[in-house]
This record gives sequence, structure tokens and C-alpha cells, in this order.
Amino acid sequence: MRTTAASRESQAASRKSSLDFARVDPERSRRVASRLIATALACSAIGAAILIGASGDDARYSAPLPWKKPRLSRVFAVGYTDLGTNGRGTSEVKTINGQSCVVGPTLGFDIDDAYAFDIDEPVELALTYVPAQTTAQTLVVLFDKSGGDGRGSIDVTPERSGTTAGAKLRLDRARFAGQGAQGTDFAIAARQGTMALCDVVVTRTGTAKVPAAPGTMRLSITDAVTGRTVPARVGLYDETGRLPLPSDQAIPINRFTDPLRRVWMNRRTAWPVESHEAFYVNGNYDARVPAGVYDLVVARGPEYRIHHQKITVRAGETSTVGVSMQRFDDLPARGWYSGESHLHLKRERVADTNVWTTVSAEDLHVAHLLEMGNIMGTYFKQPAWGARGRYEKDGVALVSGQEDPRTVMRGHTIHWNVANHAHFNAEGFFQYHLVFERTRREGALTGYAHLGELFNGRRGLAIDVPFGLVDFIEVLQGGRINTEIWYSFLNLGFKILPVAGADWPYFGPTLPGVERTFVKVDGPFNVDSWLDGFRKGHAYVTNGPFLEFSVNGHQMGEEVRVPKGTKLEISASAQLNPDVDTLDRLEIVEFGDVRAKEAAGGKDRVRLATTLTADHSMWIAARAYGSHQENQFTTVAHSAPIYIVVDDEPTWKREAVPELVALQRQQLNDLLTVPINADGDLEFFETRDTITEQWQKQRPTLAPRIKEADARYEALLEQLKRRRF
Repeated sequence: MRTTAASRESQAASRKSSLDFARVDPERSRRVASRLIATALACSAIGAAILIGASGDDARYSAPLPWKKPRLSRVFAVGYTDLGTNGRGTSEVKTINGQSCVVGPTLGFDIDDAYAFDIDEPVELALTYVPAQTTAQTLVVLFDKSGGDGRGSIDVTPERSGTTAGAKLRLDRARFAGQGAQGTDFAIAARQGTMALCDVVVTRTGTAKVPAAPGTMRLSITDAVTGRTVPARVGLYDETGRLPLPSDQAIPINRFTDPLRRVWMNRRTAWPVESHEAFYVNGNYDARVPAGVYDLVVARGPEYRIHHQKITVRAGETSTVGVSMQRFDDLPARGWYSGESHLHLKRERVADTNVWTTVSAEDLHVAHLLEMGNIMGTYFKQPAWGARGRYEKDGVALVSGQEDPRTVMRGHTIHWNVANHAHFNAEGFFQYHLVFERTRREGALTGYAHLGELFNGRRGLAIDVPFGLVDFIEVLQGGRINTEIWYSFLNLGFKILPVAGADWPYFGPTLPGVERTFVKVDGPFNVDSWLDGFRKGHAYVTNGPFLEFSVNGHQMGEEVRVPKGTKLEISASAQLNPDVDTLDRLEIVEFGDVRAKEAAGGKDRVRLATTLTADHSMWIAARAYGSHQENQFTTVAHSAPIYIVVDDEPTWKREAVPELVALQRQQLNDLLTVPINADGDLEFFETRDTITEQWQKQRPTLAPRIKEADARYEALLEQLKRRRF
């Protein structure tokens, strides 16, 4: 193939980029690196779990403030409000113009329960603030609300003049049942700046209706085929859309350290009614609720139809409701089992029945529960590792893993099936490869989280992929799929698998299993057979559609070696539960470019058969879309590639290699040249100083590793040149 002018320019840029690494004294870097690596390896020898200074169990910034106001029992400086908008930075009490004021970005307020708890009425809220020290473009008031999303939001544009200013708001259908961070009822967040808040006055309107006399609802949920009682996610809504507070029989799920029996579902979660709050049950549920007519909704993952019916509860009586969950499809019958790549659910014990029930209610078969680390320590701790940390029951397994190391400078990493937790201390924390090498030696699968994009994951991938340390990239999360970074490595000839996960309790939050990875298992299902199927690449990611895909009879993830000119018979199918979304189309992609597609035409199943000629090595994949595609949120499924190898050529996109190598070299160069943004870490409040200090010390020690990664990209260019000429 001729070398184009653009290719020559890309190669020149790549060579120039590689020269930038030589500016660091390599001998000094090697000496310092040796010392730090020795320190990290010493940590490894004693278990690699030196935990230094993590702030208890809660990964959120949260600090009680000594700020007393009538009708408020507690006031917190918070990072996550858990009612909506979140803030960055800390808050403190200051005296301004003789008044006690709170200055900062985000505050949470708990109303005295004796004044207001689980109400349903408009509430008046009066705020007083100091304009001169309120830099935010907008103040947003977030509150626990009856009906709808369960979250209310009102924006306030601050005044810019005067010693003090005020705002009076009406919080419609305020509930105040402790749904915010630390059990708070409402929050105030300063967007793009801070606020100086000097007074908050809460006044009830007293218009709440007296609840009707109660009756009892008794619910049982079974699988229609097996007749077995099954856990599920349940919604129960009165005629105003309000969900009565769940009884103690609802299964608590931890959002950070807050045990919730009432969970919020974002608008991307398929649900047949306007109200978007729910709770988890183990298959049986009793509750006393006000008499009336209710919408009952029961869901159990995308393989089941969503059940929706009206029920009537009469005062003083017991209304018994049996729900038989009907399947849309039975993927395990064809060997496909779903998994969750990314859950932060702390277990009190290996056999934690609450966590197991939550996972089972979403019809997940493998849940990777990740202990999350930063440079100071870890959160969401797991009780045991390896086989001792697994809990398997009725085809549902909890497995210990780690999201660690993770920094804003080079991304967040995930390690599945970890035999021994590997958390290196601060002095070696940026040496990611040591963690990868250790966990992989012990049987772990390793990759990068958050679409390969957030927290500068591109940089981490650029340095770790050429060493063969990356098994997967989490390409689907938060309703969004990002194939750009993944495709860039596939098109360089690297074999990397896709995974999908919710990252509960972050990202919205998205409920466990809304994004999932399906794996084809050979023989009986267990954790090891699922992991083995994934290693073989028999996998796809989805937040709705189900996929089947083969080339000349070979499955997803397999390598097919053929002579040049071989005809490739491609077969694919997709289906989508109509309760989740409407199926739109099925596509076949080669190197990420669409080679064939088939519209669903209003049906919930579509098949596609086509042929390609193997005149070069390539990777081919299938992807399917639902009709919901807006604001980057997409209903989608994407298979792992099938690799076609012709004449032992790499499965790269030849004409794109120079440009893609230049892209990876730029990421490597950024690691050495771009300043760290310490406030970009999620736990900035505890990591900021240490991560800044350690990055300055450790950045030079990465130079030899970066230089070697760069040499491997250079070798790709040389290999390409030899094959062209």
C-alpha cells in the first residue's frame, strides 16, 4: 500500500512525540523508579494492603456543621447530595457582617422529624445570603419529593448587589423522608461557584391530607415457568403517584453508607408509569398502606416482561396479590448468563443476603463487587478474596474485586476475581503496572472503567495496553456507549473485550444491572465457567437488546484464520424486550465502519445475514440499537469482535495505524507534561495534598515505562512499514 502524505505526516508527528520522552534524565528516572518499585513490591510481599487514612467507610465528602437554625436538626457540608446536583469543594461556617453564615458549594439539611416527616404538601423555604460572597451562577434547591422522580429541583438566580439578599421558594409536594445524603431532606448546591448562606427558614403550609385508614397488601412473586419464588424490584403508587414508604420487609441497599429501602430510578430506566421510585423484595412482601387504588409494577431485569396492574387495598382488610413473572426470553437456556462489571456494595459478610437479593432481583448471575481505592486507602470493603470471597446461591454469585488503583491523572482500573487485594501505598500508587501484574498472576481479569475516558483513562490505557495488561474496557455505562477509545486499540491490532456496568451508587445513579455483560458459558454455570467464557471473548454488552453473532460458524471473541479471498458468512440477530424499548436496527461493523444493517421494522426481533470477502485481516462485530437515542443516552448492545486473520497479518486497520499511534503517543506525552488536577479526584477532600505531592515525585519514575510503551508503538509502525514494502 502506498504511503500517503497524511500518513507520512502522522509518522513524523509520532517520531517527534517519541523524542519528547528523552528530555527526562533516563538514568535518574531508572534509579528513582527502582526505589519506588522496591517499596511497592515490599508492600506486595506483605499483602499489598497498606491502608492509610481513609475516612471511615463513607467515600463521600460529608461533614456536620455547627450551624443551628429553627426546625433543622442537622446541617452537613456534602459533596454528593444524593438528591441531584453534586458539588466540589468543602464548606465552613464564617461570621459575615455579624451573622453566622455557611460558605461553600453544597449543603444538606435534615428537618426535625417532629416538625415534618413523610409529608405531602407545599413547603415554604426562605433563604438569606450575602451577594458579595456568593459567586455561583445559580443556586439549586433539591428536595425529597412525593411522586414523580422522588426528587424536586428549583433554580435560584442570585442577586449581585446589597449587603444581604433573599429568596422565597415553594417546594411542591415536599416529602422530607430522609432520602438525601446522611438522611437529609433537602440540599442547596451552588453551581459554578460558592454561596454564603446566612439563614434558612422552613415553613409548612399545613395542607397535607390526613391519610386514609390503612389496609394490608400482601405480595408474592414467582417465576411463571418454574413456579419458584423470586426476588424483584417493585413499585407501588397511589393515585397521586406517591410511593408509600416501604415496610421493613423491603430489602435495604446501601448507597454509600446510607441503607435505603426506597431507591430512585433515573429516566433511562424502563418503567411503565411516571413515578420512578421503587424498592427491592425477596419475593414476598407485606406492608400496611393507606386504603386506595394503587399501580403495582414488578420488574426483574430485561429477560422478563414488566408486570403492571391496578390493585385495591381496603381499610382493615388484607389484599393478597400474586404476580407470575413472564419471560420475554430465556438466555441461560442458550448458555448466556449476565454479569455486572462494577458495583460498590459493601458486604458485612461473604453471604450477605441483602446484597445477594438485590443482585438476584435484577436477574444478574455474576456481580463483581469492587472495593474502591485511592491514594489514601479503600472504601466499600469486601470481607474476603478469591474463592473465600465468593457467595453462590441459586445461580447468582457475588465475587470480590477491586477498582484500584484509580487517579485523576491516569484513570480508574478494574480487577475481577482478585485472589488477594492489591492496594499499594502512596509512594508506589502511580505504578499501576505492578498491580496489574500481580492480580493477573493470581488469575484476575483486568481493565479500565468509565468508558475508558473519564479521569483521563485514555492515558492509562495508552501506557498499559501495549504491555498486554488490559483485558477489557468498560464501554457502556450511565446510558452511554463510547466505542471511540476501544475501537482505536482494536484498529491497532490489540484484542480488548467490552464490559458494561452501573458503577452503583455513582452515575445518576443507575441501578445495578441496567447495563450488563452477557457471557456464553460452556456447560454448567458457575463463576469459573463464566470467567472462562469471558476470557474466550464470548461476550457482549447491553442495556436492552440481546445479540447472537457468528462468522463462518465462529463465536464472538474467536480468531478465524483463512486464506486471502475466503468468503465470510456472517449471521447475526437481535431482539429487545418491548417493555424496555422498541428495537430499531441491527448492524455489522468492520473496523467500526458499518458494512451491513437491517431495520427492525416495528418488530422486536431482527435477523441479518451477509457476506464479506477476506482480502485482509480485520475485526468484525455486531451492534443493535433501540429507538431511544438522545442526549448521548442510547439503548444499545455491542458484541465482542470476531478476528479474521489473513496471511498472519495483524487485525489492524492498516491505513489508520500511523494516526492512531500518534494519538497514543500524545497520551503518553501528556502523562509527563500535563499538570495534575488534584481537585478532579472524587475523594479530593482527602487525596488532594498527597496526590499532588506524590505525582511530582513519581512522574519521573514513569518515564522508563512510558519510553518502553512508546517503543512498542514504534515497533507497530516498523511492522507496518515492512508489510507495505
